Amino acid sequence: NADKNGTIMDFAIVGFAKCGTTTMEANLAHIAPMPEEKDVCTPIHPTVYYAYKNWPQQYSAPDKEKLFRGTKCPAFIQGGWLAEWSKHLPRTKLIVGIRHPVLWFQSFWNQQRANGITRRFAGDDPYNVMRVCNPPNRKDCRNGCPTNQLLCMHRGRFHLALAALGKTELTAEERNILAAEDPDGGEDLINMNVINDVFLYEQQTLGEDYVWDELAKYLGAEQIPHDRRHNARGRRQDKAVDFCDSKYDEFRAKMMQISYEVATWLQNYFIPLSKDESRTDVVIPRPDTFYELVESYKLDPCEKLRRLDNGTYILG
Repeated sequence: NADKNGTIMDFAIVGFAKCGTTTMEANLAHIAPMPEEKDVCTPIHPTVYYAYKNWPQQYSAPDKEKLFRGTKCPAFIQGGWLAEWSKHLPRTKLIVGIRHPVLWFQSFWNQQRANGITRRFAGDDPYNVMRVCNPPNRKDCRNGCPTNQLLCMHRGRFHLALAALGKTELTAEERNILAAEDPDGGEDLINMNVINDVFLYEQQTLGEDYVWDELAKYLGAEQIPHDRRHNARGRRQDKAVDFCDSKYDEFRAKMMQISYEVATWLQNYFIPLSKDESRTDVVIPRPDTFYELVESYKLDPCEKLRRLDNGTYILG
């Protein structure tokens, strides 16, 4: 608890990748000296050093001091990173973005494909990254994927990463919709008991003033200018894949089961925390609006699949 006598790092943008974190970083750079388009996925101690020693010289105007300190690493939300933040810097306020898992995967895949990376770990075929990581040693997994894969379908299980923060009660009933059949879900989900406050936004709402007003209130800032938009799409846009193409219907059908579970858990367990006046550790701007946006996660964004009573998705 290095910051027991006062906040050291005001905020950390911790996830999820491809959910507007670069736009969030670019606009928070108005109030904190930090890179505008760069992930800084370093341990806590060097990150604090950069925020106080390096970045004020690199990213501050001579006539305008930026009083806040923050960082961005979208990988922090998945894995054990945040347990360390909770231990050493529990006053740092966490910021998390989310979006429809199918659209998230499409965006992430196309970014990596545009940079020639998907052929290295998937042979340029998303069907090769559909299996959950299940080695004898969990250290051989990263973000729900094998360590040699930056991206896989199961990295879209946003509810597992959020549940692992320990903000909900994690009852047996709740764990049943936390990828109960996966080796790192259900009863095997590890509760990290993260103390830090969490601000959760939906990627589609980044253009709305109310999100930035709520974020300013959350951080204790007078205001946050939000005139910057950034898209990290990769170098070769001609390589983009349309996951609404019929050849990916089976892929979406499988991922929609994850997406439905993400929405159900958020609606039943996480969103209610932000409406509980006794809880100040979970903030969601306009939670009722957020609830409706999350409801769309239960629907195929390509409008080709429908859900059966047994939870599977089929054409029709």
